[in-house]
Amino acid sequence: MAAAPSFLHVFSHLFLLYISWGSSYVAIKWCLATLGPFLLAGCRMMLAGGLLSLILLAAGRWKRPSRGDCLHAVWLGVFMVLMGCGFLAKGQQLGVSACAAALITGSTPVSMLLAGWLFAGERRPRPMQWLGLVGSSVGLVMLEMGQEAARLESGLISAPGEGGLPLGGMCWVLLATWGWVAGSLLSRRFPHASLLSGLQSCALLLLAGGAECVLLGLLWGEASLTHWELLNVRSSIAFLWMSIGGGIIAYYCYFWLLERVSIAIAVSYEYVVPVVGVLLGWQLAGEPVNAMMAGACALIVLSVFFIMWHKHVKA
Repeated sequence: MAAAPSFLHVFSHLFLLYISWGSSYVAIKWCLATLGPFLLAGCRMMLAGGLLSLILLAAGRWKRPSRGDCLHAVWLGVFMVLMGCGFLAKGQQLGVSACAAALITGSTPVSMLLAGWLFAGERRPRPMQWLGLVGSSVGLVMLEMGQEAARLESGLISAPGEGGLPLGGMCWVLLATWGWVAGSLLSRRFPHASLLSGLQSCALLLLAGGAECVLLGLLWGEASLTHWELLNVRSSIAFLWMSIGGGIIAYYCYFWLLERVSIAIAVSYEYVVPVVGVLLGWQLAGEPVNAMMAGACALIVLSVFFIMWHKHVKA
């Protein structure tokens, strides 16, 4: 029986997971000046999938995928990469700040609970979970009001009504969360038996989903949005970090935690990543944050805690 991991090992993997996924929102914002949203998402995911495949190949842990493995990666990539990452970048391109995107995607467990109940035959939400659903909805309204007030106070807008969350961009970000939810529920409803390791399946998913993003970006005409002259050190580092940190490091740490610690610890990113995204958007990207937005952040995180608590305790 393997020895239990030390506190330092668990903490270091959690820290890398929180930072890797929490920093993606700011990194996307910095890179959108150079690449269109779907080309950006596709290129970084293909780079991450390619590097992860090379690492597995060099370590002797690569197996030849079957036709079923490839088909599974292709259809799952539509939901979890094309929608989950491409739609998120599209929403940020349309004006959703890194802070707001972090909080909206942080409500993914809310969508997961409702979709599981309405479409996947899971049990009706408990009273505590209904409280979380209501709290998260109120939190999103507070977020919209708080962002408008923050931009008004900072002088980014001159009158109320100009600086709230852009409706179109917000819809794209919400669709991104629903894509992740749909992919999760469908993969559970139609499980795929495979001889591949979790990391190799992840590499195939990133490659397939990344290729889908690139294809959609080219069909959308995003080639005209490519501005290599705007490429700088900051955007280059952000792109590499999204590929390596948000791709390889984050997924490796997540799978490592799933194998060695409780589910409650492994999925604690659901509470922490939105907070990290808001803090980094404020500190690194200079996005205004006021007391109402901080309250919305706390309310959404607390609501997710209420929704997920029963599952974690049972696990």
